[in-house]
Amino acid sequence: MAIMDLIPSGATPARRTRLLAEEMGKALASFQNGSLQGADLMLYQKLSNMQCWDAALYCAWSAKGVSCADVNMTSSMFTVTTATNYTRLFGNNVLGSTRKVTSLAELMLMPEGCFVGFISNTGVLRHAMLHTSNGHGAGNKSDCIFSDAHTIGWENLDMAHFFGKDKSLNQNATTTMVYAPVTGQTI
Repeated sequence: MAIMDLIPSGATPARRTRLLAEEMGKALASFQNGSLQGADLMLYQKLSNMQCWDAALYCAWSAKGVSCADVNMTSSMFTVTTATNYTRLFGNNVLGSTRKVTSLAELMLMPEGCFVGFISNTGVLRHAMLHTSNGHGAGNKSDCIFSDAHTIGWENLDMAHFFGKDKSLNQNATTTMVYAPVTGQTI
């Protein structure tokens, strides 16, 4: 069964995004043993090779969680988000908003399928991924934030480590986690 077939008809944009992100993370083992095929293989490879914020956007777009005229099936890089211009994903003044995540309790309350950003104290977006549920996230190139992550490959990770064992990794001590809900919006 194709991964896209696992998304129930009538699911909300956030739920569609969450399910696709999570299932693509579970596809890592199938990719590694050579059993991932067809459209699932193509999507997994594309997500794994993109810049992290482009991959999160592409996953949400592929799941019909968001609309974005700048995203298409053939490009592997979009102009929607950069390390210094991320307002289309996270909004203006995101560090001054109530969408900051400063504790494990707040992490557990984040909505499913939302975009998650890691922004340095100098205002640079260090990483982006998607929250799946219960404090877990999916994305690629997450090793800049999480010690259990890999440089390449879409994977599911426990984001609680940002507040625990990885709180001093790289620049995490001076990085803020933020989120933006996926609601079917146009980005």
